[in-house]
Amino acid sequence: MAATEKDKLRKGERTRLRLKKTALRLFAQRGIENVSIRDIQAAAGQKNNGSITYYFSSRDALIREIVADVAAILDEDNNRRLDALEARGGPTSVREVAEILLPVVDRGPDGDKDDLYQLQFFTSVLITRRDLLFEATADADRATRRCFRHIVRLAPDMPKEIINQRLQMMLLFALSAGASMESGQEGHRNWSSLWGQASAEHNLADIMAGMIIAPVSDKTLAAVGQKKEPAVDAAGTSAPA
Repeated sequence: MAATEKDKLRKGERTRLRLKKTALRLFAQRGIENVSIRDIQAAAGQKNNGSITYYFSSRDALIREIVADVAAILDEDNNRRLDALEARGGPTSVREVAEILLPVVDRGPDGDKDDLYQLQFFTSVLITRRDLLFEATADADRATRRCFRHIVRLAPDMPKEIINQRLQMMLLFALSAGASMESGQEGHRNWSSLWGQASAEHNLADIMAGMIIAPVSDKTLAAVGQKKEPAVDAAGTSAPA
């Protein structure tokens, strides 16, 4: 946010924003369950021990609002990119949709350093407070639902139970990968060596698509009570699959 925009904010709004950004960073770095209200207030330079409850009513209310903020950013960006893809007549492959679902926040040249913690925070909430996450993102998942509908349309035929599992697993994997990307940008050596490679992000989209289009094994079909249909040759004769 530019300095001129910050100047327009009233003192209370600036304090509220500082508390949210501080909480976002601490939650991402330490994990949701390892950060107290006192930790956030101290790191934000607040001497008043009631700052959090004054502005957010509770610790959960603070977490919920940050989750909603991050979800809205992701949803807006994904909807914009999906609109552009549909305007070009797409998507025509699961791979194209996977690129839309890559959980990367475009920060631009003037991106706020605090944005480096958004996906790490989001993933931490997903792991430890899934109920809160789904509650807070109820109105900010339009792009995900749109992408899922395209994937179901483009994916190979498979039982509904299996495609639903793959959609959820792909999203979990993508968010975790996005969190590690942020860690790399923050300077963590192990992750930066991975995501610094030009092919890594493209390969991530390949893997996400592969999670959807991979053949369903006999064991998985058996687990949902289905048998694999025998392959049929050009003459119409059944052959071993």
